[in-house]
Amino acid sequence: MPPKKKGKKKGKKKGKAVIQGPQPVTTAQILDNRTKMFCPRLGDIYTMALNVEEILQDVVDKYMFKAVEKKMDALSLVSMKMKQLPDISIHVPFLQCLTHLNLSKNQLFNGDDLFRALAGLQQLTQLNLSENFLNGVLSEHAGRLQHLEVLNLDINNISMLSPAVKNWTRLKIFTASDNSLIGIPQEASAWTAINIVNFKNNKITDIGNLPAFWPSLERLYLGSNLMSGVPFEIGTCTKLVELDMSYNAIQTLPISLAACSNLERLHLGSNKIEHFPPELFSSLTKLTQLHLYKNKLSALPPEIGNLQHIRKLTFSSNNLRGLPDEIAACSTLEELYINNNAKFSYFPGAAGHLRRLRELSLAKCPALKQLPATTSEMVSLKQLDLRTVKKPVCKITPEMVAALKEHFCKIRGGVIKKAKGGKGKGKKKV
Repeated sequence: MPPKKKGKKKGKKKGKAVIQGPQPVTTAQILDNRTKMFCPRLGDIYTMALNVEEILQDVVDKYMFKAVEKKMDALSLVSMKMKQLPDISIHVPFLQCLTHLNLSKNQLFNGDDLFRALAGLQQLTQLNLSENFLNGVLSEHAGRLQHLEVLNLDINNISMLSPAVKNWTRLKIFTASDNSLIGIPQEASAWTAINIVNFKNNKITDIGNLPAFWPSLERLYLGSNLMSGVPFEIGTCTKLVELDMSYNAIQTLPISLAACSNLERLHLGSNKIEHFPPELFSSLTKLTQLHLYKNKLSALPPEIGNLQHIRKLTFSSNNLRGLPDEIAACSTLEELYINNNAKFSYFPGAAGHLRRLRELSLAKCPALKQLPATTSEMVSLKQLDLRTVKKPVCKITPEMVAALKEHFCKIRGGVIKKAKGGKGKGKKKV
């Protein structure tokens, strides 16, 4: 009888572990792991936020001590998530050399506490408080900084400036764009040394006679407000180089603006202007940019030819029927935009003298049936836009297309008119 084969013993031996295979993962476990990865507990988030704030607080303290130790004249505490300025009263005697302070991109909101803390820095000439949470009426304590020359309050929620601004007699640059200002106090007339004023994107309806007290003003930005007119006193600002009053509700322009003979850039787009006084074209001969898009202009005076230094003209979205022949005298013109003028039908042949013109945009002008042959003489032209909403209507000759493309001009829209006696019939879209 053959010997019996020894079978494997069942069960586990003493002292030896049994190796088990991989266990199946349940759906609940998968969801739990994902929750831990992508949905940290609220307590963990709060703890992390506190840790960040503590670290940034240490950085602020470090910068403060460094400024004291080295007697620095400039200190930057940008993006430190500060809700209030640290107690600097103990450092004030040692920070008297500080002239430039940047506190932008923080969370400062209590103006009284802030300016009380800064009041001891009497040598401060430049202060940046942009992109914070300052709101309501600007604190009267701000007037204690009497040596300020540059103040930036952009992107806050300030609704009014306090009368204390009269103390800023040395102010040269003041910018408070993107706030909720409804006006400018008359006390700002004390800013007799001011060069740049920026009140863009507020709710200002009128600035009164303030320009009469700003004889050194060079740049005035009042775009995106609620103003119905340009102040007559603007004529006293004879050093004015740039004026921006776009996106308001201006209907007429004062003749006094002609006194601003040094004006180089004039932004009046998106208003309700129906007439541009010829006297302004005759006097503002240093203009390099004139923006009159989105208005109600139906005609331009021949005095436009006096703009001997103009480089950019924008007349899009008006009611223009054509351009005066005198525009040919604007020999320095580089960009001309007349888009979206439904009745525009006349582009002067004399415009061929615009040898520096690089971009000519006549899009959405369905009444424009053809361009003059002299257009091919614009040797610098690189962009010609004749596109319309529906089918193209503006005719251009093959000779014109060839001449423009020889100078690498890109033509959009338009219809190539077949020459007489040529092969083929009909018209060809560009």
